[in-house]
Amino acid sequence: MKKLSYLLGLLLLATIASLPFLKKELKGDNIKVSVNETKEEYRFEAHFNKDKSDAVSEYMDDYLDQKIFENAQVDAAMRLNDGTQIYAKTDEGEVKIRLDKQLNSRESYEKIKKMGEGIKRILTKK
Repeated sequence: MKKLSYLLGLLLLATIASLPFLKKELKGDNIKVSVNETKEEYRFEAHFNKDKSDAVSEYMDDYLDQKIFENAQVDAAMRLNDGTQIYAKTDEGEVKIRLDKQLNSRESYEKIKKMGEGIKRILTKK
């Protein structure tokens, strides 16, 4: 009986300690953005609350001056109107972009990098 009480107390304490993190996750404050860059490749990845998905998709379409991401899940290699070649994956609460620097111009790289910075701004806006 004592072991059961101890175990239940420990479980209750762990639950109480994790409530702030669970609340933050449920409120949608949990944003993870990562940028990885090598000589050959630029990678942008963001995970965020699903309610910001429309704003991110709309921003990407406006920035690229194309309607690719609005109301769509994308998982494809693509060539943009300006000739930039990227791999993009979008889903509710997720964006992944990969650009091969050797296949693209410096201007294309800078354009996609700026788009990633713009996505970060949208996600961190209150």
